[in-house]
Amino acid sequence: MVRKSRPARRRKTRRLEVTVASQRRRQIVEAARTCIAEEGVEKLTLRKVAERAQVSHATIAYYFHSRQQLIDAAFLEISEEFMRVLRQRQLFYGPQDLNDLVESFLDRENASARFVVQMIDAGLRDMQLRATHDEFVAYGRDRIERSIRVGIEVGHYRPDIDPKLAAALIHTLLIWWESELAAGATSRELALDVGRLALRLLERPQAGGQERPPATGAAAEDGNGALSLLRMAPPPELIEASLLNDSRLSPEAAATLAETFTKLYWLSAGAPAAKRED
Repeated sequence: MVRKSRPARRRKTRRLEVTVASQRRRQIVEAARTCIAEEGVEKLTLRKVAERAQVSHATIAYYFHSRQQLIDAAFLEISEEFMRVLRQRQLFYGPQDLNDLVESFLDRENASARFVVQMIDAGLRDMQLRATHDEFVAYGRDRIERSIRVGIEVGHYRPDIDPKLAAALIHTLLIWWESELAAGATSRELALDVGRLALRLLERPQAGGQERPPATGAAAEDGNGALSLLRMAPPPELIEASLLNDSRLSPEAAATLAETFTKLYWLSAGAPAAKRED
């Protein structure tokens, strides 16, 4: 009896050790997740994680051999949970969904939007996160493209646009301006003006080539005497500069998106072909 009980005790001890190790590792990852959510990945340090997890620096080093390995583990766990929640949401695709997406995504206090930008940026720099990066980009562009297609079907958006390319353009604008917001490099009012303008350029012009009535809200207000982006001329130059300076885009992709945006702008404004070619 004694000989048979020893292996059983050893197995029980190993299971206990595995459970404790798993709990400790999760404790550290959860602490890293909290630090990333509060301050961003750039400010994450092993010391901060150790303090929040209430473990020693040596304990973290035992489970994660580097800061980057810990970041990768945190990002992968957050992203899996994040994407699972997103895919469970019931969306009603169309112009209203795009309007809501722009309004909510371009918000400095939107932690989810900030995480999406961080995840996409991290995936560009770390091959281990590239698959997750691709999943985030594909989900965002697919949602936008579906809403654009519905908008075309119901006659709200112009039928002569390429939904896939237009979705890539809108997605790029959202990611770029949310990253600017997160860095404190721009104001929410300016970011929203650009986002609303991009959606407005998708709309079908009124009869006679006249523009639609001015938008309401922040996009139509001058505020402190400054002209709204909807009244600035020419808006395509601002968008082109943003795209060409986006390190996440190749020069070819940025040029294609900028050219597409410019064409959409002049089509929406009802400008003659000669003007659009200039």
